[in-house]
Amino acid sequence: MIRVHILINTIIFCTTVANAHDIQLITQHLDIKKQKKVGWQQDIIARATFTRKFDAGLQATYLSRFDVYDKRVGGFVGFSPTDRLFLEVKYLQGMGNTILPEKSTQLTTYYTLASGLSSFGVLKNNRYARTNINSVGLGIEIEKIPSFIIIPQIMLGQAIFKDPAQTKSIHSLGLKGVFYREKNFSVFVFGARGREPAQVITGVSNILVDTVSAGAGGGYYFTKNFRSELIFDHTDYQQIHNQFMTTTLLMNYYF
Repeated sequence: MIRVHILINTIIFCTTVANAHDIQLITQHLDIKKQKKVGWQQDIIARATFTRKFDAGLQATYLSRFDVYDKRVGGFVGFSPTDRLFLEVKYLQGMGNTILPEKSTQLTTYYTLASGLSSFGVLKNNRYARTNINSVGLGIEIEKIPSFIIIPQIMLGQAIFKDPAQTKSIHSLGLKGVFYREKNFSVFVFGARGREPAQVITGVSNILVDTVSAGAGGGYYFTKNFRSELIFDHTDYQQIHNQFMTTTLLMNYYF
């Protein structure tokens, strides 16, 4: 789910970039209303900082949905040439996947424009079993009131199906609001709407579906080395007459 990934990845990025080493576990439980089935996705991400400007890490994913069992592994490298700019390149390789991408390449940039104003961008290529998706996501973090962050973001892209004549435009527009206390807690709400290929939802179709989603969550530092987040997201897929309720638990250990 493209728009949710952008929203979640933003908060992951903001909580890890300033820390030395960390291990992150992301567990997603998906309640699929129409089929009355559930799905699971588990990610483990390990990041190590080697110098002030350079870090790298590994990621592995396991997904279970619709009697499909997908897996992927990969890694990423981060580079901060200045105090204002951060760049990260990530590559993930699937293993005969149906729902998860078989290959995923991503470039993320994060740039501090001024005090309380930072921009980020995500350039991504996802190659699914039946669909090739090229997309660019752009957003800005606005913190003009202490402890309050507003994050508008947009994603534009193309879904290229096996017949190139079937290439279609996809998009997503989202807004997120965060209230936080540094190294203590955060609460947030978000909403998004857009259009994406059904391939990334069901793994079996090349149609596009309109999506509307809303969610909320919160994070808390139990100790200075351990942080957890819980996120609830409800998404309506109009063309396939279905709704997904996703519960995501993120746990970070810093050392």
